[in-house]
Amino acid sequence: MKTRISEKDLRRFYRLLSVSMTDFDCGSICAPKNDGVPFCCENEYVAPILFHEEYRWHRMKGKFWKRASLKNKEIKKMVNESVSYYVYAQCPGPSRCSRTKRAIVCRTFPFEPQVCECGSVLGLVYIDSGSDNCALIGKPQKIYNPQYIDNSITFWKELFALYPDERDLYIDESKKRLRRLKRQGRKLKIFKP
Repeated sequence: MKTRISEKDLRRFYRLLSVSMTDFDCGSICAPKNDGVPFCCENEYVAPILFHEEYRWHRMKGKFWKRASLKNKEIKKMVNESVSYYVYAQCPGPSRCSRTKRAIVCRTFPFEPQVCECGSVLGLVYIDSGSDNCALIGKPQKIYNPQYIDNSITFWKELFALYPDERDLYIDESKKRLRRLKRQGRKLKIFKP
């Protein structure tokens, strides 16, 4: 398998995404409704996806992340259909979370990029799947750190330069999102720099 993300890239991505998303701990809002576990840390419902290089990099530094043994049928199906450069992983949970070891997916949730047909990142939008219980979904842009929004957009642009097929995946997702919202008579809310 061809390595696309170097250790230098990973360090840069982690620096970009280490800026606080909000000035409060969003996990403190949803955790009480989920037996004390923030929804995005619930491994059975939100399986963290790491790039192979990212997973190997973490494993070289210790055993914080391990491959997921999944019980959830929907996630199992997604794993079987997934792109070959992902590893579905499991963290030790929020009580033993090391903020510096959070994966890219942990640092970007609940956002993903909205990408136009030409491949340009237009901004960030709320993720479509696995977000029903996230306390941040639907909140206005003013609650987010502007530097986080800027850095996230930069991250996606740089990642797409390394993984053009990942960009293509988000172009498709972005088109589907626009069609769905049009049918529902709703407008897309894009978080821009």
